[in-house]
Amino acid sequence: MAELQTKKKKRRASPQKIVAIVLASLAVLLVLAAAAAWGFLRYTNKLRTGMFNDRSSTAMQQIREQREAAATPAPEAETPDDPNQPLPRADWIDTDGTAYRFRDDVQTILVMGIDNMTDPSLWAPGIVSNGGNADVLALVVLESDANRLSILYIPRDTMTEMLQLDADGNYLDTVFNNISASHSYGDGGELSCELTADAVSNLLYGAPINRYVAMDFESMSAINQALGGLEVTFPDDYTKLNYAFQKGATLRLTDEQLNKLIRFRDHSEVDGAYQRGLRDLKLVLNAMFRQLKSLVKQDPGAALSIYRQLEPYMTTNLSMDEISYLAQQVTKVSFDENTVIHMPGVVTAGEKYAEFYPDEAWLHDFVIENFYEKIN
Repeated sequence: MAELQTKKKKRRASPQKIVAIVLASLAVLLVLAAAAAWGFLRYTNKLRTGMFNDRSSTAMQQIREQREAAATPAPEAETPDDPNQPLPRADWIDTDGTAYRFRDDVQTILVMGIDNMTDPSLWAPGIVSNGGNADVLALVVLESDANRLSILYIPRDTMTEMLQLDADGNYLDTVFNNISASHSYGDGGELSCELTADAVSNLLYGAPINRYVAMDFESMSAINQALGGLEVTFPDDYTKLNYAFQKGATLRLTDEQLNKLIRFRDHSEVDGAYQRGLRDLKLVLNAMFRQLKSLVKQDPGAALSIYRQLEPYMTTNLSMDEISYLAQQVTKVSFDENTVIHMPGVVTAGEKYAEFYPDEAWLHDFVIENFYEKIN
């Protein structure tokens, strides 16, 4: 990854320090399962590979054009010895010269939990955008041929290159910053989600991320109530959060208890946000998946009802056809302790905030294994 000078970070000033892990983790499950009430569609392989083509907004397309115009021209591709035998299309060429193409059996959906930036009193001085930070980032990777679902947890403090816009929404620069800030440079809606997806794609060596689901903080109580209260079994002692959170205890959480669980962060530890996000994603998502699956099994219409309740809090570019297709696929997969993938790396104390640097060797191998196929 190219080394860029770290620019002054633009972060929110929310005193709540909301981590909306419950929002992001449930969002995709609700979207996938909602289609059960609509009836499943039969898709051919051709439709499957075409459904997830780029669907960027006009604003995002213009920003990309501005970035390309400002970038140093790439070297011309070599021509084959035989003009009648063109080189195979390569989506990515590794540093060792190996050429790769994106796999067509892999679909990705970026799920985001967005902090609350609707109140101007919470904005930090000098912030141009009020888009809010993506405090939780999880990439759902669905391998259709293998009927396998995995979720890559991306720490909010992950350092990577991202697009920065000026006050008019034009491309300004490429900055090296905490990945959660990528959402703040946009409009708080569609463009913010696209900027975040672009930053995640950049982190993953250009792997395409064309679909997203973002949830905001205000839906937390609605989610918990819609599922009848999340039933959680605590693997460790959490009594410093609530006296009832004892090791081995199984509880149906109230809204207040759920808020306590997902908001807690040990500020004495530099990797407090990282550990909290990973803990909540595994603990809470397991309960959500289990309960949602049970509800849909009893009443397929329940998923659509829940989806409609949460739609006002959701920003997504998934179409109903895509949701129906994904619903077909998700019924074939299961959720276990290996579903959530832990990204290894190092957390350090930055000038103002924690900074997470992924293990580059691990990330390189993960991307090749999950998103690319080698060109012979």
